[in-house]
Amino acid sequence: MNRPDRVTVSHVLWALLGFLYLGIAPDAQAATITDTFELGLTGKEWCRNDPKFFETFKNKIAHGDTLTVTREVPDNGGVTNILANIKTKNGENATVDAITMNGLAFPRNKSGMKAELALSGTDPGNTDHFITVRGQAKFDKAGNLTKVTGKFVFQVPVMVNQLPVECFGDGTFGTGNRLEP
Repeated sequence: MNRPDRVTVSHVLWALLGFLYLGIAPDAQAATITDTFELGLTGKEWCRNDPKFFETFKNKIAHGDTLTVTREVPDNGGVTNILANIKTKNGENATVDAITMNGLAFPRNKSGMKAELALSGTDPGNTDHFITVRGQAKFDKAGNLTKVTGKFVFQVPVMVNQLPVECFGDGTFGTGNRLEP
C-alpha cells in the first residue's frame, strides 16, 4: 500500500467514526421543552378527621390553576421523561404547589401525536402527601404539546374551618389554553 492509499484509508476510517458518532449521539441527547397550560379539575375529596365530610369540586379551566409540563424528548421518538407541577390559584394549597411529579410518557401511536403518561410525586416536606396522575397527551404535527387529560388521586392537607385536615381525593383533569412563558 502506497502513501496516498494509507491517507485515503485513514480519512475513510475517520469519516466512518464521525458517522457512527453522529448516528449514535443524537439518540443519547434529548431536547428539553416546557409548556404551561390552564388546568381544569373535577373530583371528590374526603377527609380522615371527619368521616362525614365528603365534597365534590369542579375547578373550571378559568379558575386560575395551571399545569406545567417539562419534557426531555429523545431524538429517536422513544420514551419521554417528564416532570409536572400544578400551581393552585393564588397559592391556595402550598402542598400541591410544592409537589413535583416525575414520570414517563410512552408513544401511543406511530405518528407520535399521542402518548400515555404516568406521573407521581410527593411533598418534599412530608412524603405522606402525594399526587399521582395517569393520562394522555396530544401533540400537533410539529411535536408541540397541545392537550393533556387524565385521572388523578391525591392525599394533601386541606383547610377546613381554618385548620389543616388530611384529605384524600380523586377525579379527572384536562388542560385548556397554553400560556406564554
